[in-house]
Amino acid sequence: DNHKFSGGFDITHLRKSTQGQPSNDVSDFNAILCQFVEGGSKPTVAAIETLALGGGLEVALACNARVCTPKAQLALPELRLGVIPGFGGTQRLPRVVGLEKGLSMMLKSETVKAEDGLQLGLVDKIVDPSRLLDEACALAKALADGSAKRNLSLYRKDKLPNEQVTQAILKEAGKQAKRVQSVMPHVALCVDAVAVGLSQGPEAGLTREAENFKKAVSSPAAKGLVHFFFAQRATNVVPGVTDIGLKPRPTKSVGVVGGGLMGSGIATACLLAGIKVVLKEIKQDFLDAGVGRIQSNLTSMVRKKRMTEDKARQLMSLVKPTLSDADFSQCDMIIEAVIENLDLKQKIFATLEQVCRPDCILSTNTSTIDITKIAAKMKNPERIVGAHFFSPAHVMQLFEIIRTEKTPPQILVDTLGLSKQIKKTPVVVGNCTGFAVNRVFFPYTMSATVLVDIGCDPYAIDRAITMFGMPMGPFRLGDLVGHDVGVHVGQNFIDDFPNRVYQSPLIPSLLASKRLGEKSGAGFYKYDKSRKATPDPDGVAPLIAQSRAQSRLPLDGSPVPAGLSPEDIAEMIFFPVVNEACRVLAEGIVVKSSDIDTAAILGMGFPAFRGGIVHWGDSVGPAVIANKLRGWATKYGGLYQPCPYLENCAIQGRTLAQGPIDTSIKARL
Repeated sequence: DNHKFSGGFDITHLRKSTQGQPSNDVSDFNAILCQFVEGGSKPTVAAIETLALGGGLEVALACNARVCTPKAQLALPELRLGVIPGFGGTQRLPRVVGLEKGLSMMLKSETVKAEDGLQLGLVDKIVDPSRLLDEACALAKALADGSAKRNLSLYRKDKLPNEQVTQAILKEAGKQAKRVQSVMPHVALCVDAVAVGLSQGPEAGLTREAENFKKAVSSPAAKGLVHFFFAQRATNVVPGVTDIGLKPRPTKSVGVVGGGLMGSGIATACLLAGIKVVLKEIKQDFLDAGVGRIQSNLTSMVRKKRMTEDKARQLMSLVKPTLSDADFSQCDMIIEAVIENLDLKQKIFATLEQVCRPDCILSTNTSTIDITKIAAKMKNPERIVGAHFFSPAHVMQLFEIIRTEKTPPQILVDTLGLSKQIKKTPVVVGNCTGFAVNRVFFPYTMSATVLVDIGCDPYAIDRAITMFGMPMGPFRLGDLVGHDVGVHVGQNFIDDFPNRVYQSPLIPSLLASKRLGEKSGAGFYKYDKSRKATPDPDGVAPLIAQSRAQSRLPLDGSPVPAGLSPEDIAEMIFFPVVNEACRVLAEGIVVKSSDIDTAAILGMGFPAFRGGIVHWGDSVGPAVIANKLRGWATKYGGLYQPCPYLENCAIQGRTLAQGPIDTSIKARL
């Protein structure tokens, strides 16, 4: 298959298994590997070109020797999908590369390049692609005539450590696995299969591997991770846009307006793809600072050995810093990344329209402003498109592309093309307050403030949310973003959705006390010079007490709930998020529910093993969520009022993921 040894097991089959549909039994395949590939009458050699992943590498491990090309990549990434290697990988890999390396390759889904593979003994020889088959055949003949030693990977012991070291390594791996076992059981199942093979022999190990594979496949984590795998690959399919025969025009040069944190990050992302960048600022010192930020982004990659100094220099030479709009005249696309000020943005786009080519794509990186308002002063307002990156833009994977009713399909196809060039995952969304990610997650912090106002400790809330699987809780996140930004963004939702917001005095009172978060040294947490966070209960206690006194919750005079569990907290914070995701689906803001799932995972750090916000909502059950929300709405207000789409799914027993039943005329045409 186009010069790959094997990319591994067909994941569409894996998806069937996670959904409980019958799929092929793998035990007969394992028997074939043992009897014929590994121990048959003829020796076998794997000739590996470029990729040997998952099941592909497991087949190669069963061979008596392995030869590969210089660009080969070898890995067992099954754990990324919530399962474990199922074709003997848990038994053979530790015996071929050693126990410690074998475990870390599986548990961390590490990819090994050809050179490292040779040193580890994972491959026996690296050869030029043109010589691959000849060299593999020569090695097979040598194995057959006895001039080279024939190894059976399954029974090798030369790389295994002594009993004491083995136990120590397994104990440490087991400890790590136990920490995540309740939500990601596959890690422990993998370690267990390895341990059984070492203590009871490889045959017993293969049997345990097969049992554990079945257990892993039926776990919620495998369902979630496999769902996310497909969701992420389907975001670039947009009906009526990507299926009408249009080809993306390649982007060779991008103009970036504004060299702040966001602008310099976007510029860096473009440079990494070899795209020329024209960076514009209004003052020379701002311009120098912007170029400096790009330089330090690249320097940091050189420091982490992700790039050579030569490469960094070559990429910096693609940047043209300027103070004049006229330098944008040859760009294929402009991305505006200035502060969130409507007047300023309107002026910028009126100017861009005059200086840029008529086929140049004009885009804004706004995260909060309606893009039709930004385009209001343009002669051709339909030209504008939203290109919303997440900070830091050269690191974060998600790229929201915002379209209006009038956006021409070619502009969307070109912008989707850019996202592929810069290796981002695009999600096409309609134009509304907050677009997809910020809108779906606005109840996240608001609900957290409800919990504080009814007596919950903010640090307990953050702990519960990290236990749920988020990278950080809502208050630590607020500190990171800056509460001034949080209040500013929150105001948009208060203005546009007045009936379903909760306005706690808590965060505005932090602002009034100059506790902006990390940047001011204190928010809900205190920060030292290296920005390490420590809870600061004494600092925020008076503000919390004041907020509780003003908030008058519960609204219906019922008693405040006592002693909420981490699960209770996670439900109260995420159920309204599911509810807002339902609104976004029902309004047609996104094309399909899996796009919201991808956006939640890549844009907000929602745990991938839960499959995304809508997938998780379905696993809990629409009726359960609607019932709880209804109860909270009477106590705490409109933030929790279940939307009609969620209520309908609950009553009709439909899944949220199916999307609204489209009865519009447009859909029938």
